[in-house]
Amino acid sequence: MSVRLRIIINNLTAILVLNAISMTAGFLLFMLFAEPYAGARLRENAQNIAARYFPAGGIVVLILTGVGAVWLIGLTARRVTGPLAKLKRSAAEIRDGNLGFELAIPGHDEFSELASGFEQMRIRLKDSMRLQERSETERRAMMASVTHDLKTPITSIIGYAEGILDGVADSPEKIGEYAAVIRKKARSLQVLSDDLSLLSRLENAQLPLDKTTADLGGLVDEVSHEFAAGEPEINLDMDITPGLAVSVDREKIARVLMNILQNSVNKKKRGQPCADVSVALSVHNGEALLTVSDNGTGIAQSDLPYVFNQFYRADASRGRQGGSGLGLSIARHLVTLHGGKTWIVNNKGGGISVNITLPLLNEVD
Repeated sequence: MSVRLRIIINNLTAILVLNAISMTAGFLLFMLFAEPYAGARLRENAQNIAARYFPAGGIVVLILTGVGAVWLIGLTARRVTGPLAKLKRSAAEIRDGNLGFELAIPGHDEFSELASGFEQMRIRLKDSMRLQERSETERRAMMASVTHDLKTPITSIIGYAEGILDGVADSPEKIGEYAAVIRKKARSLQVLSDDLSLLSRLENAQLPLDKTTADLGGLVDEVSHEFAAGEPEINLDMDITPGLAVSVDREKIARVLMNILQNSVNKKKRGQPCADVSVALSVHNGEALLTVSDNGTGIAQSDLPYVFNQFYRADASRGRQGGSGLGLSIARHLVTLHGGKTWIVNNKGGGISVNITLPLLNEVD
């Protein structure tokens, strides 16, 4: 039996029973209070009237009451079953995977509150499914990138190893050259493996920080010059504000700066002998602001929202590509872990500026 039919039957039964009881009670009360004033004559006339008209009149009253009750109860039932029908249809849409509808029940009663909660659930479920689809797309892209990054060095390692085994490298010098290439490609695989492991630990909040108080200017200067000493394709320009005390994990912040500097080298323009990179450290809005700018290929404006995605490579034809594509993603995670922010902007004269903020402990003049 439907909810609407149960509402009609239950309410109609209750109304008719109460109406009959009230009619009988009213007649008895009339007799009780009128008899002392009218005496036996009233009692005799009342009994005659009741015997002649009460059954038929009662039936007519009950019929009229029933008809009116059915109409009023039906109207009430529609106000109850209408929202329930909408909720039922919405539940069926969700069951079938269709989340493109909108549920709205006007009013300020329990049904409108229930519909509002149901609509919020639908929106969150839709957002969750959209996020899941995006994550799946990114996962497939990541697997394709990992496969590519593994295949290239492995192919080189196999090729040079076979060259040694087949006698193509027929002199100690040639064998040494081939072995050096094999070592270089193997180290690139090691870097990729380490990056993947680090990123996995960062995303799963499994990387503890060993924080100490450090002079950020001294740390930046040390790491930048250490990088430049081992990288012949970079020209460094430093502008460091001294005495900026921060609480950081020195090794992790060094990794951040190394990744950003390596990205600048990887993005230098074709035919450009060296990447011109400036490293600036200052105070901005009460925080330490580290900016690494280069004169490389820059990034298309449409690609800027995705530069920190895993394995992001924007427009490979514009410049030399290198690294695992994880450097900026790891850098952002590490900075966020320190309570800072990371963002990238294109420079007017070409290239990009990577900006990092970190909380200051104090500023020393």
